[in-house]
Amino acid sequence: MPAPKALLAGFQQVIAMFVGCITPVLIFCSVVDVSDADQRYMISMALFASGVGTFLQAKRFGMIGSGLLSVNGTSFAYVDLLLRAGSEGGVPLACGMALAAVPVQFALAFFLPKLRSIISPLVAGIVVLIIGLDLIPVAGYYIAGDLGEGISWSVNASIASLVVLALLLSQLSAKPLLRMSAPIIAILAGYALSAALGIIQWPATDSEQWIVLPQALPFGLDFKWELLLPFAIIYIVSSIEAIGDLSATASLSGLKTHGSDFWKRVRGGILSDAITSAFASLLNVFPTATFSQNNGVIQLTGVGSRKVGFYVSGILILTALLPQTGYLFSIMPSPVLGGVTLVLFGMIATAGFRMIVGAGLDNSAMLILAISLGLAFSIPSQEDFVASLPEFLSAIFSSKVATGGLTAMIMTLALASTRKLRAAS
Repeated sequence: MPAPKALLAGFQQVIAMFVGCITPVLIFCSVVDVSDADQRYMISMALFASGVGTFLQAKRFGMIGSGLLSVNGTSFAYVDLLLRAGSEGGVPLACGMALAAVPVQFALAFFLPKLRSIISPLVAGIVVLIIGLDLIPVAGYYIAGDLGEGISWSVNASIASLVVLALLLSQLSAKPLLRMSAPIIAILAGYALSAALGIIQWPATDSEQWIVLPQALPFGLDFKWELLLPFAIIYIVSSIEAIGDLSATASLSGLKTHGSDFWKRVRGGILSDAITSAFASLLNVFPTATFSQNNGVIQLTGVGSRKVGFYVSGILILTALLPQTGYLFSIMPSPVLGGVTLVLFGMIATAGFRMIVGAGLDNSAMLILAISLGLAFSIPSQEDFVASLPEFLSAIFSSKVATGGLTAMIMTLALASTRKLRAAS
């Protein structure tokens, strides 16, 4: 592919994933109360890790990498547990748990084809649905966020409404480039209105830094045994999602989605995700995963060359090294972030529902879905009961995602065993 065309395709891919890549960091830093300087560093390193991960996927070093245009980004799947860990031990505990559980993904890369009967697309869909439903109230928190003394709720509502409207109109456009750019366009509209209202202020700094350099464990690591299983569950679900994403990428790229070569690509892709997540944790940012929305860009443009992945990687890494990137997004007014995440989180929930429907909704699936959702949204809401449990169980049942995901896996295993006993008799 000629370099100019590959570069253009790379920019299109970056536009589609940029906002989604940094949003988990923005949410975590605001909830956990990370300092402005540390937030800017984490924004840059999230992009840096995503660039490295995208390069690994496209290049394919031996067993590592899929050899596909598979774009990596910071995953929303981990936000619920990262916030839980962050509230107890800040960035060190959040990154420490992400690093401690990543061996699960390494192991799964070699066994996923055999485990899909238990860790099924239905289970993955249920967990993704719960993630989306659990995160939607966070968007409301940002929309109602405090912008400062003397600023009324109507200002927040106006900014968030403009962001949502801009995002929706862009998504409904007949022009593919506008649809891909929808989150960026929405944020620019929100920034413009916020600036017109005089509520954007650049943070004071006396730094003369010209480049943001990666650092090994600038905030350190921490660990709690009771959080290990919940984090492991999310790595399992992320690996299942990766199978779907890599299958779609292979199909759109004109490659087979079955046979030994395909499963080698899947194994390499999941190994790449695991390595990148470990690398990100050592930079004190969060796990990455394949981004499904970038398959939509391949479908729209018809460009699936892995050479584009090298350009995507270069753009992300270059953007990460510029201090202005962290500054620009660290000043984002809360209703701008709230308006964007309201739609993004709703789309995550919708994607989960689509996965569930795609897996088939027979009576068994309906039962698994009903009980998983019921327990996910009932037990964690009983805070006094959860707090009275042993720490190990409390860590699981305080998380909607961990509760629902574990329930779905146990029920899938139980129903599969029941079917085998009936068939044997």
